[in-house]
Amino acid sequence: MSPKKLATKPADLPWGRARRIVAQKYREIAEVAEVEDGAAINVCVGLCVLAGIAASDAICAAAGGERYSGTDHSAAADLVARHDAEAAKHLRTLIAFKPAAHYGKDLLKESDRRAAMRASAALVEEATRRTT
Repeated sequence: MSPKKLATKPADLPWGRARRIVAQKYREIAEVAEVEDGAAINVCVGLCVLAGIAASDAICAAAGGERYSGTDHSAAADLVARHDAEAAKHLRTLIAFKPAAHYGKDLLKESDRRAAMRASAALVEEATRRTT
């Protein structure tokens, strides 16, 4: 059975490097927000989500010369899984936080922040490994 058709666009290694740099910056700012409680937890998790998405773009560009171009982040994780199952798992973890972190009214928990920090760190590390 052939893999599910996903919306993609070509992405070369320089584009992947640029996305990795953006991912690193999101992650860096997430570390600043990591020390505060309350609404800062949502901000931190939201930045981790953005870091993970950018890092996943970089991974796909480096591994397959393409990036996901649709609006369904779950499908983006399917594309990542074609190149790196562990990275896809981390992206799915982050995607699950996106609605609450970016659009929710309730505050997330410290355990959510820890999970998001771990997942985003793993994705940024993998993107760095593949694009440097």
